[in-house]
Amino acid sequence: MPKKVLVMMLLVLMALAAFWLWPKTETAVAVVDKAQLEAIAEPQTKVDAQTAAPVQMDQYQQEELQQSFSLLSQAYAAELSYPPYSRPLSAADHQLLNPNHFDTVALPLEGGASASLVLPKYRFSYPEAVAFTLVMDGLSPQHARAELREQQSGKVLAQADLTANADAAEWAHQFDASESWDGAMELVVLFEAEGKTQQLQTGFDYSYPVATITGVGSSSSRGADFVIPVELEVKKAGMYRLRANLFTQSKQPLAVLTAEDQLTEGAAKLELRAFKQVLQQQAGPYWLGTFVLELRSAMPGELNRYGNSKEPGFVVEAINFGQLSDEPFVLSDDEKQRLQFLQQLAGGK
Repeated sequence: MPKKVLVMMLLVLMALAAFWLWPKTETAVAVVDKAQLEAIAEPQTKVDAQTAAPVQMDQYQQEELQQSFSLLSQAYAAELSYPPYSRPLSAADHQLLNPNHFDTVALPLEGGASASLVLPKYRFSYPEAVAFTLVMDGLSPQHARAELREQQSGKVLAQADLTANADAAEWAHQFDASESWDGAMELVVLFEAEGKTQQLQTGFDYSYPVATITGVGSSSSRGADFVIPVELEVKKAGMYRLRANLFTQSKQPLAVLTAEDQLTEGAAKLELRAFKQVLQQQAGPYWLGTFVLELRSAMPGELNRYGNSKEPGFVVEAINFGQLSDEPFVLSDDEKQRLQFLQQLAGGK
């Protein structure tokens, strides 16, 4: 079962469990008007027959719920075998392996025809051009036009007529970048087919990089962690979060690594740590890539901004496993309590 599904199920079931099982000791405060106060002040002669009764579950429902909690507690316990900054990564983790994936926008049309808007990725970084392709299936429009807009204001930043290839199935174009582009964007394509004007629209993100990854330093050991210093050139100070994937030299996925720290402008470092168990006895050298460098918003309503990398990935030198300790990951008190809570629910207590 995918990890995100497990997390969602965990949150939902924990919310339900809290609703059903948590002691109701809180006092509610309500604001009432004068008429309500007068009605309350009058002697009550009847008992409301519609008072809600506690939710009752039959034995089958209780067993189903306990089984669900049992599965979730097992999955959560497995997750807690690794620290949050260093998680195992497999070929099945498509979203983590492709964090910049763009989901193609398709428009079904009459007679089985369709039109699709294809971008190579979701997030672009200056000075990259915004390349896209309008793909037609089952129709041959006579004219197509594209507009690039600022999502929040609707301001048109660029526009162009599109030119089809020889068989009119694909209409490719790219908008050259501007230094002023920074934030959420919309790409709108209009075309005429079978006497009707059709519109395809999709969103994506364009950023002027607030920091750039320039390389990796010499790795080292720290307890059970393999430490990889990532070197950056920071243009805007703030709280940064870096996520990167660690692969074997032959590009087999090993771990997704995360680091977060406050950085100042200029040369800086973020330390990624790989827990010994996620390395699967692979001593390296390794390849570090698939970077997502994010400047966290400093206040409500402010959007996160992004950085980029000088290269798609960097070679990380091999590690001597003898330098890493075998100490297990120690759970926090909160993690222990959550796990114990799930295990109690799984046992019907």
